[in-house]
Amino acid sequence: MTNVPSSADTTYRHAPNVQEETEDLLRLRRMGRISERDWLLRRAALTDRQTLGADPADGKIQTSVQGTFDKLLAFDAANGTTAGPLATGHPAWKADPRGYVRQEYAIWAGNARP
Repeated sequence: MTNVPSSADTTYRHAPNVQEETEDLLRLRRMGRISERDWLLRRAALTDRQTLGADPADGKIQTSVQGTFDKLLAFDAANGTTAGPLATGHPAWKADPRGYVRQEYAIWAGNARP
């Protein structure tokens, strides 16, 4: 079984900074040069990074974050596009959807970067 990073520090160690990633995602989306899955994945990872210090009691932020994660999970469940060892239906993701995003991003980043 593949070891999947669980911490944000490990997962996003080589990720571009938040501003660069935001600009790249928007540019790719505008140009129609990003797949729906990559858009959802990278957007969920960006949301994860942007909200690491968010107050868990802030319902507005948590609802927005959860919605972003849920879109990736739903897409992967419907299309069978999970890359990691634990599929979307694994019980761990109910309690920790950030973990699913990190699993998938870590694999994507390893495959997408030279």
